[in-house]
Amino acid sequence: MQQTQSPLLRLWQLGKDHHGGLIAAIFCAVAGVLLGLLPYLSAGRILVALLTGQRDWNFYLLWCMVALGGYLAKTLLYNLALSLSHKATFQILRDIRKMVLSKMPRLPLGDILDTSSGRLKQIVVDQVESMETTLAHLLPEMTSNLLAPVCVLVYLFTLDWRMALLSLVSIPVGMAFMMAIMGSYGKDYQGAVETTQAMNETIVEYIGGIEVIKAFNQGKNSYEKFSSRVRANAAYYYNWMKKCQFGMALAYAIAPTTLITVLPVGWIFYTDGSLSAEVFLTTIILSMSIVGPLIAAMGFVDNLAKVGTIVDSVDEILLKPEQDHGTQPAQLGRPDIALDHVSFGYAQDKESSTTSPSPFRPAASPLWLVPPVRASPPLPSSSPVSGM
Repeated sequence: MQQTQSPLLRLWQLGKDHHGGLIAAIFCAVAGVLLGLLPYLSAGRILVALLTGQRDWNFYLLWCMVALGGYLAKTLLYNLALSLSHKATFQILRDIRKMVLSKMPRLPLGDILDTSSGRLKQIVVDQVESMETTLAHLLPEMTSNLLAPVCVLVYLFTLDWRMALLSLVSIPVGMAFMMAIMGSYGKDYQGAVETTQAMNETIVEYIGGIEVIKAFNQGKNSYEKFSSRVRANAAYYYNWMKKCQFGMALAYAIAPTTLITVLPVGWIFYTDGSLSAEVFLTTIILSMSIVGPLIAAMGFVDNLAKVGTIVDSVDEILLKPEQDHGTQPAQLGRPDIALDHVSFGYAQDKESSTTSPSPFRPAASPLWLVPPVRASPPLPSSSPVSGM
């Protein structure tokens, strides 16, 4: 089915009854990340005071308390955000499963037969469950982890625009390596879904037909088919991870190296008198706080890429046209019913048809409903029964 809107928007629509919990989780997560910046600001103030010879211990005690309060507030708000988001998420997953299972009895029988039980199990159980990470973590955490670096950068630009730009040099380089890997993530994840689907279908077929397999002594051949699907699934994931390993390693290694540019260039600015020691130290500390949230946000990129495939699989069932059973009772003008050149099938290319008229008279005689019974011939005289 062709996706016509954003997968995240569609997911948001499916959880329309629980938006309050997700919004509250996002708010708590944003507040927690912002308060988590207080320890960095406090450390900058304390270092500057030490360099300038500040001897007022109340000053140091105050900023230590600010740092401790910010850390505790961040921890409490983060846990509260996770609690709210998980509660809303599991309610949404429950509702999605109920919508899918309630939709299936209203579908035409042909649509049900065309979908294997392994495929239905994968959608209802595995793929719906995999949306837990996206809903419970991505929405509150990624929102807050993107907002916090923006606030830090705005503050750095108010201090010194040159140092703010220097703190950003390594981040685009690391992101470039990640984007090179993520460019084909949607296609790779779709292949993973298809490989897992084939394995699930083979498992269901193998377990469901084990009696027939044993009766015809086909255990070796059936098990080989089953094991080959399992090996193919494992090989696909191994090759996929192997392809992504180098680029992801470079991204996570390069992105945090903001000090490579901030320290040497900032020292040059400081020695020629164009940068104060307070701004220099503050930039060093705050530049390190930019990378952490961004790396956490980068970890959710793969979830964003696979949401589209998951939502498509769910909508494959939810958006199918339902069977029209009609609401008005049928009016039969004549008691006799005749079948003449009637065809039937769940698919147009698989119809079976009658080539000759076949009358059906329910009120005339019960012989039209059951085949005639032929009398059994008498037993021959040489039958073992007659000789007993």
